[in-house]
Amino acid sequence: MSLPSTIDTAFTQQYSAMLYILSQQKKSKFATRVRRETVIGAKDAYFDRLGEAEVEDITTRHPSTPLNEIPNTRRRVTMTDSHTNALIDHQDQLKMLINPTNPYAQVQAMGLGRKIDDKVITAALGNAASGVDGTTSVAFKDESVSINGDSTVTTLGTLAVVGTIVDMSLGKILTMKRLFDDNDVDEDLPLYWAVSPKDVEDMLNITEIGSADYNTVKALAMGRVETFSGFEFFKSTRLTDDAATETGKRTICWAQDGIIFGSAEEIMSRIDERTDVSYSVQVYSRMSCGAVRMDGDKVHECLNKIA
Repeated sequence: MSLPSTIDTAFTQQYSAMLYILSQQKKSKFATRVRRETVIGAKDAYFDRLGEAEVEDITTRHPSTPLNEIPNTRRRVTMTDSHTNALIDHQDQLKMLINPTNPYAQVQAMGLGRKIDDKVITAALGNAASGVDGTTSVAFKDESVSINGDSTVTTLGTLAVVGTIVDMSLGKILTMKRLFDDNDVDEDLPLYWAVSPKDVEDMLNITEIGSADYNTVKALAMGRVETFSGFEFFKSTRLTDDAATETGKRTICWAQDGIIFGSAEEIMSRIDERTDVSYSVQVYSRMSCGAVRMDGDKVHECLNKIA
């Protein structure tokens, strides 16, 4: 059985009694900020959507009972499986001061947490499976308007474009707030905005955010922006760039139930002895989950300058 390519660095020569986990995102940042659903015994899960009810005035006595259909539509979440595995030889453990199995499992869980974020990001900006059986594909641009790189707003059916792109600004934040207000999004729903580290830097330079005269949260003192103008901001390094020029970062803003994250199996880890590979210890982790955009009026993107 061959050794993992880098495990020999932990062989004991009286260096350290612990494994240091290198810098990395330690858990999903998106999973707790969307609507979570448990999926039992199915590969696909369907979630029904109800539109607006039309109301008529009564203008005569004893009128006929009206029939006003309420639009009923559906979205599908498909479970996809993800896993990771590592083997640790018995000889490896003899040469180490530490038991590496638990740190290995922890790092695997961190990796799966990042995979969850990637799935939610893809669902937010990608095609949504719609229709009775989920075979109708609805593109993001066809049900949501967004903010272009130059701070203008797209029209329905058009993706955001870079244009003369500018940094994250107060104008973009206020415009995004208007997009939610124009669509009568429930004001009691939390609004989240995933931004890049550079966006955080740019926002800290905005007077209305960084100054205690405008904002009760002392953003500059804390070195981060958490809430402003009704949004909860959080930093993510998983966000994608615009496909056309790769000069704009696709930041995502949504109301909590605008995206569904379905889980058929939470992150599960097993540590077992493998008799078929010289009794090596196997550290294995897996999960089964999926995500879908539920409502284009509740999910928007904003292109911001990368550098």
